[in-house]
Parts: sequence; C-alpha cells; structure tokens
Amino acid sequence: MYGVEVASVPLAIETSYEGHLYGVAGSSGGYAETVFRHAAKTLFGKVIEGHLEFKTIRNSDFREVALEVEGKTLLKFALCYGFQNLQNIVRRVKMRKCDYHFVEIMACPSGCMNGGADPFKNSLVKSLYDEWLEQPGSEKAKKHVHTEYYPVVKSITAQLHNW
Repeated sequence: MYGVEVASVPLAIETSYEGHLYGVAGSSGGYAETVFRHAAKTLFGKVIEGHLEFKTIRNSDFREVALEVEGKTLLKFALCYGFQNLQNIVRRVKMRKCDYHFVEIMACPSGCMNGGADPFKNSLVKSLYDEWLEQPGSEKAKKHVHTEYYPVVKSITAQLHNW
C-alpha cells in the first residue's frame, strides 16, 4: 500500500460544476489542506483529524506539511505565497529538484485574505451568474470568463540561453 506513486493516482475529490473544487473553508491554505486530507485517506487509508501543522521553512510565506508513516514520507505539500517564493519553486521545478506532491501558490504575500479566489463569496460575481452567465460551467461562462492555457514554444535563442 505504501509503494503508491502519488502522481499516478487521480484523486476524485467531491466537487461541483464540472469537477471544480469550490467552497473550501478557510482562507489561504484551504485547498492544500482539503487535498492533503483527501489524498492521505484515499491513497494511504490515513484519516487526518484536527488542525494540520504546516511548518515554516524559509519564511512565514513558505510552509510545508508531510504525511510520514514508519519514517517514510508519503505526501509532502507546500504553501507558497508571494512572488519571491513562487520564483524559487519554479526554479526547483525546472531543475527537477522539487519534491512536493502539491504546492498551493498565491501571489499575495501572507496569502490571500479570502482564500483561493472563491468567486461565489462575492455578491457581484454571484449576481453576474444569476442574471447572465446562468451557472458555473455553463457555455456562456466558458465563453466569457474561463481561461485556457496553452504550451508556449520557446525560440531557439531562449533554449540556448537556458543552457
């Protein structure tokens, strides 16, 4: 059971609106905590009770939590706030030296006050959906407010520069 390759297992957290994780309690760190608890239970049969203790690593804007069983780290998550810490994580990922299974990143130093941008706590956003976009995940919402990401092909000059 403990030989599970975490990255190879899809986690089916109860979600709504086409699989998006909405309404996670708390402010910054709420998504990481929710996913951590679910992963611990689903992948390793470990139920995490009570408050999760994220340890401060470099500064108060970079913290981590791990699930350890019999001296072996099974899960390792991080909270990374502010652009400097974000740049450090990106560097580690590029160098393939990032050992986290999940990183919750927010641009705001100290994390975002209202958490991971749950738009439905905002009355203006709620009225926009009620009056025009119908519901989250609707065709109108996808067309007008959803973002899509595409891989960027680097130029040969940029690739040589990274050597």
